[in-house]
Amino acid sequence: MSILFYTVSPKLMPRPTVTGNVLRAGIGFLFLVALVLSACSRDPNVRKQKFIAQGDAYFKEGKYPEAQISYSRALQLDSRYVVALYKSAQCSERLGNWNNAYRELLRVVDLEPENWPAHLDLGKIYLGGGKPQEAKERALLILRSSPKNVDAKMLLSESDAVLGNQKDALSEAREAVDLEPGQAKVYLNLAILQQKGGAFGEAEATFRKAQSLDPTSIVPTMYLGSLYQSQKRNEDARKQFEAAIQAEPKNPAPRTALATLYFAEGQIDQTEKVLADAKAQMPDIPAGYRMLGDFYIARNDPPKALAEFSDLVTRYPNDVAVKKTYVQLLVLAHKLDEAGRLNDSILKSAPHDVDALILRGQMQVQQKKGDEAIVTLQEALKYAAENSAGHLQLGFAYQLKGNPNQAESEWRKTVQLQPRTAEAWRALAALAAQRRDWHELESIGTQLIKITPNAADGYIIHSTARANQGDVASAEADLNRLILSAPQSPSGYLNLGILRAKQKRWTEADSLLHQALTRDPGSLQAHEALANMDFERGQPAAAVKRLQEQFQKSSQDAGLAFLLGQAQARNSQQADAEQSFSKAVELAPSNPAAILALATVQAARGETDAAIASYKRAIPLAPNNAQIFVSLGSLYEAKGDWQQAQTTYQQALSIQGDNPFAANNLAYLLLEHGGDVNVALSLAQIGRRGMSKSPNSADTLAWAYFHTGAYTAAASLLEDAVKKVPANPTYRYHLGMVYQKLNDPVHARSAFEAAIKAQPDSPAAEAARKALGELAGT
Repeated sequence: MSILFYTVSPKLMPRPTVTGNVLRAGIGFLFLVALVLSACSRDPNVRKQKFIAQGDAYFKEGKYPEAQISYSRALQLDSRYVVALYKSAQCSERLGNWNNAYRELLRVVDLEPENWPAHLDLGKIYLGGGKPQEAKERALLILRSSPKNVDAKMLLSESDAVLGNQKDALSEAREAVDLEPGQAKVYLNLAILQQKGGAFGEAEATFRKAQSLDPTSIVPTMYLGSLYQSQKRNEDARKQFEAAIQAEPKNPAPRTALATLYFAEGQIDQTEKVLADAKAQMPDIPAGYRMLGDFYIARNDPPKALAEFSDLVTRYPNDVAVKKTYVQLLVLAHKLDEAGRLNDSILKSAPHDVDALILRGQMQVQQKKGDEAIVTLQEALKYAAENSAGHLQLGFAYQLKGNPNQAESEWRKTVQLQPRTAEAWRALAALAAQRRDWHELESIGTQLIKITPNAADGYIIHSTARANQGDVASAEADLNRLILSAPQSPSGYLNLGILRAKQKRWTEADSLLHQALTRDPGSLQAHEALANMDFERGQPAAAVKRLQEQFQKSSQDAGLAFLLGQAQARNSQQADAEQSFSKAVELAPSNPAAILALATVQAARGETDAAIASYKRAIPLAPNNAQIFVSLGSLYEAKGDWQQAQTTYQQALSIQGDNPFAANNLAYLLLEHGGDVNVALSLAQIGRRGMSKSPNSADTLAWAYFHTGAYTAAASLLEDAVKKVPANPTYRYHLGMVYQKLNDPVHARSAFEAAIKAQPDSPAAEAARKALGELAGT
């Protein structure tokens, strides 16, 4: 609502005398104006238009998050306001939030079925999301109402091209040209299809036609350069990209294309020069000045990437995106102190910054702070529920806490949101392998090959799955493909060598494993596989000697010291194994695997106190490993310190409530030392569920039944345990006590005598003698 105020220059009118009536009239007029203004400010339509205008201003400046906030405020006033909803969808598209854009566009066409621009945008999202049939249906829907809609015609041709209908696609592209022969975009669409169909001459002519129609645009020039590059006409491609740079020196795209061309030619120095020039010549354009750093990241060159982004953070302290990238690089380099300080500075300015919260959670995962990581990442996802990186890291946090089911749920959410997240697929593959779910593992391998065809892990995972399903030929084919695609990588030779070893084709296995070592002399997997072959062939001394010789060459390699210790322990050289594991711990004091191996050997050698000390040392490094507490509890039991053993088993169960070993052992301690028999029974049942074939769990549950008066159930379990381990005096004694309660003195006497005979100096034998005496006195 607009209000006009007429003013007259005071020089042209005499100054009036202000009387009471005039004053009251003036006050009344001002009151009226205030009412009108107030009515305008409360009018929802006026407020909606205000928010739309604000959003449009932000959108024009490329400030899409701010624009979307303004549009959302309009939608708060009217959730069915199609204008705001469509503009918000366009912001989501610019921000790459395709799921949100998709939902908003569906809402737009639901409220306004003939909103053809929204239908067109939906079709493009379908096409980009790998759903060409749905894209085609949208295009046809638009064309039925608007047959001359050239954008819909182009969408139809692109959809048919993806569907494999090349003839139809070309025909539709030519129809688009006929509809608007003066538009460059229709020729570009046609040329792309001609190039795809191998009609390179026609494509070149069509691209040049597009150039002539829009000589100020670099788009046809860029496409023409790409066409030349695909034909190995690199000099012609270079000229096109350089012309595009000259035409738009502040546009990063042609510089990226030229750098990519040099990189494909193996001219790394020229590649870096192009990108360094971009940094120097585009100091005010983030996409330009960070191109060199992004290149180092893409090339997997962490030292150069770190150095470059360190420089960028210094040059552009207010560029939060650069700062976040640098934090991520620091995290990957395990420089958590510096990363934490920089990330905290981001969160100080923007406490709800989702990326920074996720980075904090990622650091907490690395620091083994599982509980804190979960809280941080859940907070991040509260603000951005569909952030795939947040779900990925939350999965790692749950894994750290020993909760594989929740971890898997988060990783599946990750790949649902972002199917090309290789890290999530790898994590899911590890879970599938643990479950021995080979069909699922095969499916994951296929997905990884699809999204990272030049990486080794997809082929290895797929090969492992096929081999475990008995399809050795397919497994070999996967690994041979890997060798052909990456002949200088050790991975193909290593895994094919391991497969040959499983087939006992020793000569081929040996050759392949040595080829892997030629490409990576420090490959621990190859050294381990060769040592395993020696053991398999009955040559344990050769395995130990092989690893000793290798360790002499690389005496600071903790991994080799660990492998040597494993081989020595396997060859019953416990003292030597202890020495090797001690060396591994010395070289890698933060590696819990080496410390646990050392503790195991120390326990086997009867060095109980030393083993306890080693297990305690491992706990801070793997605080959520319940099995460490179980092993430690067993050592306390062996020392006769049942109170400490009980506490330790309880700690194990606080980490993993269904750990069968901890539950079984704690149940037995409670029964033996006057604990709550009902709690003991519940724990014994947990232990039995997890160790259903173990005579030890059968004995514990039976003893719990004995203490609760369920003698018949106890007898069945103990008879089965004694059958499996006839020489165990404890099982025999417990069975005798059960028979005694069942009023079967004959079998009770026999069980007690067998317990004494099995191990005369054991505590169970002593208890059996006492029971026999009581039995004789009855």
